[in-house]
Amino acid sequence: MTIALFVILAVLWTTDTVETCELVNREGIDVEENPVAKFFLKLSNRDFILFKVFDLAMLGTILYYISHTNMLAANTLLFIFTLVYAFTVVHNYIIIEKYAEEDR
Repeated sequence: MTIALFVILAVLWTTDTVETCELVNREGIDVEENPVAKFFLKLSNRDFILFKVFDLAMLGTILYYISHTNMLAANTLLFIFTLVYAFTVVHNYIIIEKYAEEDR
């Protein structure tokens, strides 16, 4: 279950990255609320994507080490992160669709 949930999180994480780049390209840097992500977006989309890959890898590493001492804690954290990213992806999708409707 842990690996499957991490794969789902990775897909959501990637989707959020793509959606964020699309929203920033369309509406500007202020659509990003995370100050660290905003810093990398100011540099370039490539730097932001590299940051997001590194961020996910670090989370995976931390969860991996936590799972060796407390599997329930690792799975709980993984579940929470997955829920947060699912909400974020849906939120971004709604905004992108709103802009698409305005363009029609």
